[in-house]
Amino acid sequence: SETTAIRLMTTGVTLSDDVVKRLTKIGVKMTTKPTECTHLVAKGIVRTEKFLCAMSVSPYVLTEKWANATATSGKLLPEGEYLLSDSNAEKKWNFKFSEAIKRSKGPDGGSNLFKDVMFYVTPKVSVDVKLLKNVVSAAGGQVLTTNPTVRMLKGKENRYIVSCPEDRSIWRPLVQEGYTIYSTELILQAVLKQDVDWENKECVVA
Repeated sequence: SETTAIRLMTTGVTLSDDVVKRLTKIGVKMTTKPTECTHLVAKGIVRTEKFLCAMSVSPYVLTEKWANATATSGKLLPEGEYLLSDSNAEKKWNFKFSEAIKRSKGPDGGSNLFKDVMFYVTPKVSVDVKLLKNVVSAAGGQVLTTNPTVRMLKGKENRYIVSCPEDRSIWRPLVQEGYTIYSTELILQAVLKQDVDWENKECVVA
């Protein structure tokens, strides 16, 4: 039946044992693997590893009310009435979440967003490398922690450097060769918005 296909994950929300028990009875499976979820229950639009990785599988992103109301009624309620909206986050990152979800379902979004793209991430970036690896890999790309050299990049397409001012000694020679150095914001915003904006000055270190 339809319900066996529902795999629910939460981020920043803890459902009560009773709600989980009732959801399980209807056939909802709980998961902690973002790339397996069909439904994500969240408090708001957040850039947690779970939330960003889940963007690659374009789940329904719902408020906690959906889980509670579904548990109470004993049947699956239509997702459309419980879609998450978060105008503060949309304003902050300047995008429409409903459009991002739409893009994630398109041929260039979701698990194809970073298809064939390789990011070299330098040691001092402030975002956890494990998070970056998982988020980029869910979006179809790869993160390497080898320090990039001109030789590695020359003549190779789709290879980019993600760094920070503290690692200037690593990327200075690359800038002299005309390479752009991006900040982790490039990755985080791209996945959240499902749109890679290579020209966004906010995401450029040098």
